[in-house]
Amino acid sequence: MTKKRTQLNINIDEELLKALKFKALSKNIKLNTLVKQILSENTNSLTTDDTSNRFSENDAKNCTNFMKSLFQKTSQRLNYPNHDEAFKSLIFQIEKFDQWNHTYSIRLKSVLLSSGEPWTSSELNKLTLDRECECPIYAGLKIWSGSDEFPSQDLICDLGSSLVPIIENNIKPS
Repeated sequence: MTKKRTQLNINIDEELLKALKFKALSKNIKLNTLVKQILSENTNSLTTDDTSNRFSENDAKNCTNFMKSLFQKTSQRLNYPNHDEAFKSLIFQIEKFDQWNHTYSIRLKSVLLSSGEPWTSSELNKLTLDRECECPIYAGLKIWSGSDEFPSQDLICDLGSSLVPIIENNIKPS
């Protein structure tokens, strides 16, 4: 009896493929293994309850790493004289959101400008009303970086700062 083989041939965006390759390299696993893991996790999440839509601790860590890396790269590419000036420009974009408050501004500043603890899943879930609305930090970074091609929030949760090198050439004043 021969073993039945299964294969999925799909076309994906070149940038997504690059991001997946970077992630596989960073995890020191084969690309097909990574894709199987991601598909398995996402397929499983489709069958679970609504809490699967919430940020996990790993999502929060990846999001934090992405925002820190993108903040550094954007500050540099847009030639801000220092990180404080860059932060003032970024926070202006974020403070427009209803669920944002001064406490979040202090927290974000500690994450981006000093060695503040990474965002937790509970903080991000509260900030996004359990992902019922877009994360103000995500939206603010997207506007502030001026990038035409910006990864989805879900992709950032999965791949974190490994996405920044892919989009850094798209950074321009908004």
